[in-house]
Amino acid sequence: MKANNSGRIASWRRSEFLRHILTLLTGTVAAQLLMLALTPVLSRLYTPEAYGLFSLYSSLVATVAVVAALRYDMAIMLPKRDADAKVLKKGVTRLILAFSVAATLVCGLASPMIAQAMGKPELAPWLWLVGLSIFTLGEISALTYWLNRRSDYKAIGINRVLQSGGTALAQLGFALGKFGGVGGLIGGTLVGQTAALLTLRHKGKDVRRGLEESQESIPGLFNRYRRMPLLNGPNALVDAVRTNGINLIIGVVYSGALLGQFYMAWKLLEIPLGLINGALAQVFFQRLAVMGRGTMFAFAKSTVYRSAVLGIIPFALIYWLSPWAFPVVLGAQWADAGLIARALVPWLFMSLITSPISTIFVVTETQHLMLAHAVVYTAVPLSLLFFLKGDIVANLTVVSWAMAAILIAFTVMALWVGHRFDHGVDPKVAVLEN
Repeated sequence: MKANNSGRIASWRRSEFLRHILTLLTGTVAAQLLMLALTPVLSRLYTPEAYGLFSLYSSLVATVAVVAALRYDMAIMLPKRDADAKVLKKGVTRLILAFSVAATLVCGLASPMIAQAMGKPELAPWLWLVGLSIFTLGEISALTYWLNRRSDYKAIGINRVLQSGGTALAQLGFALGKFGGVGGLIGGTLVGQTAALLTLRHKGKDVRRGLEESQESIPGLFNRYRRMPLLNGPNALVDAVRTNGINLIIGVVYSGALLGQFYMAWKLLEIPLGLINGALAQVFFQRLAVMGRGTMFAFAKSTVYRSAVLGIIPFALIYWLSPWAFPVVLGAQWADAGLIARALVPWLFMSLITSPISTIFVVTETQHLMLAHAVVYTAVPLSLLFFLKGDIVANLTVVSWAMAAILIAFTVMALWVGHRFDHGVDPKVAVLEN
């Protein structure tokens, strides 16, 4: 009888896990399909140079936004009591607001200097909007973690449709209204993010109620989860430096137009990545946050397998079809983006596999291992792109295979951490033991 009950419980948990994934996947698919449908139109209304400038602006925003909450937004998943998580969310919002105000002043007042350092002085007027972009992104992230904690995956899915689809539609509206260029891309993005944020605030309005039920203070909770800024924060910053450093190197060393081609290739390759990974990563983190010892390794291994199986066919098709499809679908001016997309396939396929399991280091409090990986993962592409000479497609091919190899090692390390955790060994000191 006990065996039958255990089997029914395990089956129910598996079906619940798949239901959550499908809920998130539905919203993600709708968002990505809407963006995919509008991209061929936008690619003809905005030039590669405009997308290159937008990529530099987005890189600056993303570098600050990723640490605006000092990674305490991820900790919203961790308190046992919802009331404590609500107090933590309030503290996170205050941090994001402080960072946003500071970014507005710094980037606005120093806009000529920053734009000149990027080699794009025409970007200077738009840097006054950096703080607003940081605030919307930061609050969207914090509210998403709250809804994830509450297993409200329907609301998260709706948000993705609003943010992605709203951004694309707003960019289209700006271009048709003769307000194109980088200003149209930035303005459209802010419209989409604002719509998503307002919707999330409505869906997650319970996060602002019942704070008095908690016995914790904001400083007390910040102290309890201090490992987030101390270990996960540097890791997130290093990741941001990698992603945005690549954009900066391509924009400065090669050209703004080639940066636009790279941006378009990366953006479209993120569609299969987002379709599969967005759902898996959210549900995986929620499951890990409440998971005891004994099942983490098996769960992580099955997630790696699922991601690989789900991604193999889409990425194989991208590899073979992108050089032909990009100029046909987007326009002849985007031929280089198709070649870049093929070069990036090994890297992004492995990124698909590793993204969901990366949160295993947060749950087991082994962010120091993730930070060590992040330093290598950042140094390699920046060094290769800076020192390699010649054709950008050939250089990105070398970078892509190198990054794929590093991510294979990362997968092995994540599974090892899960195995140690299951067997009652503290992964934080396991490195010293070996």
